[in-house]
Amino acid sequence: MRRKTLFGVMLAMALLSAAMLGSALAQTSTETLQLTPSRDSGVSGTATLTDTGAGVEVQLDVQGIPSAEGTEHIAHIHEGATCADDRAGMGAPVEFPLNSVFNEGGSGFSTTTIEDTLAELSGDVPHYVNVHAEMTEGTPPGVACADIVAATMPATGGIVSPLTMLVLGGAALVVFATAAGGVLVRRRA
Repeated sequence: MRRKTLFGVMLAMALLSAAMLGSALAQTSTETLQLTPSRDSGVSGTATLTDTGAGVEVQLDVQGIPSAEGTEHIAHIHEGATCADDRAGMGAPVEFPLNSVFNEGGSGFSTTTIEDTLAELSGDVPHYVNVHAEMTEGTPPGVACADIVAATMPATGGIVSPLTMLVLGGAALVVFATAAGGVLVRRRA
């Protein structure tokens, strides 16, 4: 009877460890930001940031673009200021260029993967996503903007580091091996 109880406890621990590993592997972190109009442009939309483990995928979905069909609108993630700063003429330098948005019937879409994490983008230094007016000489002014701030990022979740996955997997194997070894030792005794 005691042997069955010990085996049951060990098996339960192994299953719990495996479940924790599966849960950790399944977690991802996504944040959708609202692009709001700058300089009375009427342009709005969303910037969806997804931590993929290999970087952050940035999807821009923009509406209300007043330029001609097919017009290119550059977009960036800027570091060191906010949308309010940019709108006041005190924009920050570009940290990550994003794929351009092209006007198709007043809307546009682009996807870019950058080498960063959501945690870094939402850290102590402010960042913002900026979609600019149609291309002219120099950098055109922003027409839609969204701040990336720590308050909008989830407190939990996110991509689990490879080291954490290895530790959890190793712990599950140790627990299972201990349980199997305990059963074999008991059977021989």
